Amino acid sequence: MSSSPLHACLVALAALLAACRGGAGAPDAGPAPAPEVDAAAPALSAPPAPVPAASAEALDAGAAVAADAAAPDAAAAPDAGADAAAAAPDAGCKLRRGPLALSLRGPALLWSPDEKARADFRVIFNRDGVAQPVAPAFAALVGSVPPRDEVATDAGAGSGEPARASWPACAVASGFVFCMDQGGTIRRTPMAGGAAPPIGAGRRGTGISAVPLPGGHTLLAFLSDRKTSEGVVTQAFAVLDDGPAVPLSEEGSGATFVALAPWKDGALAMYIDARSALTPVHARTLRPTAEGKLELGPDAVLFVGDAGESRMGGALAIGPEGPAYVLLPASKDMSEFGMAAIRIADAPRDDMPAVWSLYPNGLSPAPIAATQGISPIHVARVRPTAREPGARHALEIGQLDAEGRFQARCLAVEGKSFKHVAIEADRDGSLWIAYTTASGTFVEQRAVGP
Repeated sequence: MSSSPLHACLVALAALLAACRGGAGAPDAGPAPAPEVDAAAPALSAPPAPVPAASAEALDAGAAVAADAAAPDAAAAPDAGADAAAAAPDAGCKLRRGPLALSLRGPALLWSPDEKARADFRVIFNRDGVAQPVAPAFAALVGSVPPRDEVATDAGAGSGEPARASWPACAVASGFVFCMDQGGTIRRTPMAGGAAPPIGAGRRGTGISAVPLPGGHTLLAFLSDRKTSEGVVTQAFAVLDDGPAVPLSEEGSGATFVALAPWKDGALAMYIDARSALTPVHARTLRPTAEGKLELGPDAVLFVGDAGESRMGGALAIGPEGPAYVLLPASKDMSEFGMAAIRIADAPRDDMPAVWSLYPNGLSPAPIAATQGISPIHVARVRPTAREPGARHALEIGQLDAEGRFQARCLAVEGKSFKHVAIEADRDGSLWIAYTTASGTFVEQRAVGP
């Protein structure tokens, strides 16, 4: 792997820091699945009864921003010229249905039973390694935007505290759903129901990602702790179908986040190693061989950011034909924070430039999600509304242009904090958004205008 002198120095420093710091978490969890008896799981085609919405007062994120509401003040606009010009609430992101409060609170997966039609989405929660689907029971489409204090009541008043779902969110690929239990064991369950064998042992509570591959294969990526001579190090691993776990991150480099996206004749993997001094972002390609094994492309260090936190996440965004973008909420320098969009055109390469979209202030964690396989690429991200410490947070919806620049469409929701966000697009272009706050998980549908 070729690299510039600066990159070589950064990588050497990263390796030295990794060797010095050791790791955290359960000792020697290892990539191999725990020896447990296969569990039978029910089919996902028959979701539980619809769940009514909570009252507007229970919506910790605050009322959804009405399409005809006044624009936020200047202090609430992002620190990037193009973003500030488009950040008004009526910039083409009108609420169609919702927000609807769900019976569970936790990270949510948006999934359509009909991949071709993609007309309606269900929400899948993780209940200690078992997938639990919920079909949102929306009222009729919103004909005119209701007042701010009535937006969350379109399915009736809710009652009681929502039950807690498990972290992380489940993942879906090729007719299977993958969920991690509270001990870190990851199970693969057929959507139609049946046995749910363990196929990996991850670091509990950390994110997983799965994508379909040509030939009906599935690819799973997750984080797991491995004991080394330098201590316990968290690494990224991949599993093809029910094969052995293959290291994605090379020895000497840890990993704190991993994500996959379909890519050409295989998949693209991205992982982050958030450290106390710098944050390398890696990417590599993966594909199945004719012999049913997993072939890994070269590991490229796309980008090296400033110091990060272990909770730092990101997203892989890709249109129907490419290119792909790594989206990373991170510090640009000592005084600026924002979203870096790092382009991957033909293959992952070292030292790629980043296109920045700055936030008013830093945020940790800063949830972010993006669509895959749909054009244009849509992004849902959480950012502060102002520079002042303690400022409210906003769930902002936008899209990427051909150069990776973020074009804001609307500020969908404001609130004290957001824990998780997910976004998917209909075939007709409308967006489904799920987000989790301290008081619950909510889902809504929005129409993206011209």
